[in-house]
Order: sequence, then structure tokens, then C-alpha cells
Amino acid sequence: MMPMGERETDLTLPCLVHDLNNVFQTLIEAADLLSADPRWAPLSAAILRSVERGRNVTQSIQNTEETAAPFETILTNAISFVEDSLIGGRGPRIEFERSIDAGIGLHRTWAWERVLINLFSNAVRAMPAGGKIRVRAERSPEQIRISVSDEGPGIPLNILPYVFEPHVSTRGSGLGLHIVRTIVRQDGGDVRACNRADGPGAEFVIIIPAEPLLAHPAHA
Repeated sequence: MMPMGERETDLTLPCLVHDLNNVFQTLIEAADLLSADPRWAPLSAAILRSVERGRNVTQSIQNTEETAAPFETILTNAISFVEDSLIGGRGPRIEFERSIDAGIGLHRTWAWERVLINLFSNAVRAMPAGGKIRVRAERSPEQIRISVSDEGPGIPLNILPYVFEPHVSTRGSGLGLHIVRTIVRQDGGDVRACNRADGPGAEFVIIIPAEPLLAHPAHA
């Protein structure tokens, strides 16, 4: 029988990352096979992008000294993930509109991508016939305000006060918004949900403390 100490060592983060890399390699090989057929080339490219995102997540989790990434980059990665999930016409036609102040950066890139992906996924499910998702990020000296709105039917009033509680949802598992709130609060912020005042749809507003402006390279 393996000693308890050895068993615990096998479950450390580096070992888990090693196992995930093996999974990623299998997906890469499958994507390479698909790419040989032009009919499956878009799916192959989507798989490879997902593998790259997975590798970035594992690297971010291990990197305790990760520098802040531009919010624009985090947003682009999250949009790409959602668009890949709709590849092949398996979902509604979704348009993204963005308005982002310069100089907004966030640590824990993988976590904030997860926040946006969960909000976007909710919006997609709320718009089975398609529609627009609007993302705005504004910065003041004290805080960063991020809003995500959709053109769906809005949140039922009997659910609205509880949408961030586990398993409260009209669709899906009801964990996505709970994860969103957990991550936002870990960074000292808060999130609220409401129905849009300017038309049909829901809106989620995140407020987090501001950090120093990012210095963007000239080619960014």
C-alpha cells in the first residue's frame, strides 16, 4: 500500500497540471487529424484555441506573481471562447458590442475570463433567436465598473433577488452566477443584477477597486 505522504504528493498542483497536459496533447492530435479534411478545419481550429486557453489557465494558476493583463485582452479571449462554442451554427447568432476605457487591467486573468464567459453564456441562453451582448468597462480613480447586458426577456422578478445563490436559475445548473459573485468578491468587489431600464434584457454590473493604470506598449 502506498504511504499516505506519497499519495498526497501525487495530488499536488504540478502533478495535476502534468495530467492535464497529457489531455491537451490528445486533443491536439485529434485536431490535427480533423484539419486534414477541409470540412472539419474550423472545428479543428476551435479545438486548438480551446487547448491554448486551457494551457493558459494552468499556467496562470501556477503563477502566483502574475502581472495584470489588459481588460481588452481578457474580454477578447472570453468572446472567442463563446463564439467557438457556437461554431457550426449550433447556437443563435450573437453580436458583441464593446466600450472599454483605456488602461484597465486585471490580475488572475483566467478567473476574470471565467466571469465573463459565465455572464456571456447566460446571455446566449436567454436569446435563443440571437441578439446583442453589450460590454462596457469604465475606470475612475477609485473603482472599475464593468457591465454586461443582453436583449433577452430579462430576469423574472421572483428570481432576481436570488440569482447569485447556488442552483437558482431558469436554465442550466444555476452555478454560473454564483461562481461570478465568488470570483468578484475574491478581488474585493461586488456584482449586482437588474433588468434593463432602456429595453428588454438583463444587466449585470461589477464594481471592483481600481489599480494603477497599465502602461500599454506603443504597438498595442
